[in-house]
Amino acid sequence: MYTVMIVDDDLPVLEFLSSAIKWEELGFRLTGAFENPLDALEAGRRAKTDVLISDIGMPEMNGLDLIRSLREGDPHVKAVILSCHDDFHYAQKAMKLSVSEYILKETMNISNISEVLGRLKEQLDAEDHVLSKSRKLEKEAALHRSSSKRHFIRSTVNEPLFDSEEWSQQAEGFGLRLGQHGVLPVFGYANRAKEANQRFQSRDLFDYTIQNIIEELLVDQKEITLFTYDTGEIVLLFPQYGSMHVNNSQKVEQTLRHLQSCLQQYAKVAFSFITGSPAKDVRSLKEQLKRMIEGRSSRFYLPESSVMKLEHIREGFGDGGLLLAEYAQTLDEFRSVVFDERSDLIDMYVSKWIDFIQYHRFRPMEVKEWLLKMILDVRMRLKSLQHYQSTFSSELLHHDVHELSSVRELELWLKDYLQQAIQWAGQVYRESHNREIIECQRFVYNHLHMKISLEDAAAHLHLHPSYLSRLFKKETGENFVEYVTRMKMEKAKELLEITDKTVEQIADMLGYENKNYFGKLFKAHTGTVPNAFRGQTKGAQP
Repeated sequence: MYTVMIVDDDLPVLEFLSSAIKWEELGFRLTGAFENPLDALEAGRRAKTDVLISDIGMPEMNGLDLIRSLREGDPHVKAVILSCHDDFHYAQKAMKLSVSEYILKETMNISNISEVLGRLKEQLDAEDHVLSKSRKLEKEAALHRSSSKRHFIRSTVNEPLFDSEEWSQQAEGFGLRLGQHGVLPVFGYANRAKEANQRFQSRDLFDYTIQNIIEELLVDQKEITLFTYDTGEIVLLFPQYGSMHVNNSQKVEQTLRHLQSCLQQYAKVAFSFITGSPAKDVRSLKEQLKRMIEGRSSRFYLPESSVMKLEHIREGFGDGGLLLAEYAQTLDEFRSVVFDERSDLIDMYVSKWIDFIQYHRFRPMEVKEWLLKMILDVRMRLKSLQHYQSTFSSELLHHDVHELSSVRELELWLKDYLQQAIQWAGQVYRESHNREIIECQRFVYNHLHMKISLEDAAAHLHLHPSYLSRLFKKETGENFVEYVTRMKMEKAKELLEITDKTVEQIADMLGYENKNYFGKLFKAHTGTVPNAFRGQTKGAQP
């Protein structure tokens, strides 16, 4: 739809044109009908107008002056003059303004106005086609140049540098003259890139948007060279002149803070920057960029929307064994949050765990692997409850967790996941045919460290033991003792996998006084004795 505006101080003419013309059928949308040309001019400056239909003789501003004023802002506005004057003088002025049509009001009717609009639409369509083609060519050229620059900066970082002179010639083609002055390398990356990719629907659109915003902001600083490196990642090279090093550093940080603010405002993307030291030659530049880009693991712990110097980024990671030692307790806390439906405890337990991994700075991959294991354990427990059907595939879960790029992003993701898990658990409880069975299973799970009898469970539920026995068998397909034994053996497998407790200690933890009896039950359940099971699982770990 093209937009059209009518201006005439004759109210009946305005009413006739507004109501009698079938604007939308002709491909137009009427955006305003004005008696006062000054009101029309203000409206035309606020919003795009494709076609103006205006009277000539009006108070305060005539139609020709209105056309001239509107075209100062948009020279492509089409104009149609309505006039009571069959006067060559007016027509001549209209021709000088390239007015599309000059219509006498005494001959004006629906038919000839519709014909005029039809011709204008053909002109607008043709112009739009040419403009679209021109924009397409410009975009293709820009994309090609951007692709060439990306290939150049990636090659600089990742491929051997055999010929510095050849590199300098290529760099000069992109506006980089390292021989004339030093450069300060800056690496920028989007925080929560996964979330941004989803919002922009495609990685290409995400990168294109980021690049356009930065180029627009740096239009007056042509000596700064911009390269895109990967999705949500850029390289900026600021010119550095020896005698102005301190002032240059301050100016660079001001520029980066401004970029951060605008990217957040216009693209809703938080961006962080890592700044290097002035490089006077390509080898120094290459070394710094390589450290910035390969330090993704170190970036995992950096705060969002930060501007940090490369030399201040802490390297090295803590002992993953400490993470393993905390696993059992953290898993119990997460399970209690989900299965007791305690949304109020999510922030406390997640923050406690996040503080722990931030303090020790474990390798991000280790953190993600242990988080996945905890989540999958919670999901397995959900699956063991009656009627539960998961809507999430393990492959998708692995993909989502491994794409988390910062500890803050991981924290938000985990809180959201636990909230969903609580909803799933609640749905299980609500949809159960017999709440008593779910409560009985919950009772068993919470008392695995004790000897659990049918009478104990029945007393907890205020049911007769015989009734509970029949109901349990009917609803679950196994008798109460079989279920208790199965749950205890599943817990035993878990303890054998994730702790260094002895078999005697694990038996005692599960309410078995006789180690040999525990071992027989375990073998009947798993097909192997406890120590052999532990050896198999340890041997299977990478």
